Amino acid sequence: MKSTHHYLAIDLLRILAATLVLLNHFATFGGASASVVDLDQAAFGFLSAFAGVGAVGVEIFFVISGFVIAMSASGKGGLSHAFRFARLRAVRILPALWISALICLAARAAYGENVSLLPMAFIRSIILSPKGPYIDGVVWSLVVEAVFYAMIFICIISRFRLSLYGLAIVIGACSSVYVLALFVLNSMPANSFSSDVIAPLSGFHFKVLLLQHGIFFAAGMMLFGLNDSLQRLRRTQMASLMYVFLAMGVLEVLFSVDRAYSYRIAAAGIWASCVAAIILNVVSQDAVNSRLLGYSRAIKFCGRLSYPLYLNHYASGMIIVWFVNSFRLPAPVSFGVSLLTVLILSLAVLWLEGKIQGVAKSWFHTPASASQVKPADDDTRVRVVAAGA
Repeated sequence: MKSTHHYLAIDLLRILAATLVLLNHFATFGGASASVVDLDQAAFGFLSAFAGVGAVGVEIFFVISGFVIAMSASGKGGLSHAFRFARLRAVRILPALWISALICLAARAAYGENVSLLPMAFIRSIILSPKGPYIDGVVWSLVVEAVFYAMIFICIISRFRLSLYGLAIVIGACSSVYVLALFVLNSMPANSFSSDVIAPLSGFHFKVLLLQHGIFFAAGMMLFGLNDSLQRLRRTQMASLMYVFLAMGVLEVLFSVDRAYSYRIAAAGIWASCVAAIILNVVSQDAVNSRLLGYSRAIKFCGRLSYPLYLNHYASGMIIVWFVNSFRLPAPVSFGVSLLTVLILSLAVLWLEGKIQGVAKSWFHTPASASQVKPADDDTRVRVVAAGA
């Protein structure tokens, strides 16, 4: 996003979402082995409230992605714009994924897993294959993101056949039907029929097809449309559809949390509050940014850190928790050391990611020749210096 269109509150929500997912997973990590265990056997029992509830961080990410990607894809259509969009997405997503996948491969091999099975899981992860298993469990969400990007890419190419607005309607409508059906089935008294239907409908391929999570992307896209000056005539329709998709989002959160009803309500409340904050930042960008401007550098840094933190907290984090717990430290101390280790690892990935992105961007950047650069007049120089350039 251009600096003039930077939404600082969304950066805060990114790091909040990543933290929620981290706590959700840390609540289920075992201490005796690098595995997911029942809550009564978990290394950090005091995090049990986050188990299941913290998973809404993924749904928060998907709403943000729908908004940001629609903003990135808006403008003129055509092949050049489509390939620029794809290139920018690849530079943004792949470097950290590849680095984190390598780290996870090394960690799992050092832990003693079957080395013959790891290379294929690694390859499936770095190419974002729609078929797992992956080297790290969180890669599934990036596969879903990649499918969404592919749909946007096709939409840009066929600009005069399907607009971003039309794509959002298609994704949101199909996903709404799926979510509503699955919510009704999950709400029915337990019986063999509902169990036999729910199991196949909950398969990973329905996630890849954007049926389970498409409502979140669609809601984010509609939110961008509300803020797009080119869509003034459609704002009423967009607002109505956005609220429908958000209502379906609440239903998806309610049935996806596999815990007591009070935890489901808490998860839905967290997700709804974060979405409300996103909407507030978009519709009142200047007012919100002005309050956060003094912390903008730290906030933007946290926003960038959220992606490496998300990528490195699960499989690698699970092994880190097991290793730290082997020293028989008190649970709070073990948690602090494990969290700090994951944070340092994520910071290292962020640094390496930045170096790779810098090189990648230089490949596609064509600097102007000296003869093409027009010297600034004295008045322009004064204005640049006064601006602190």
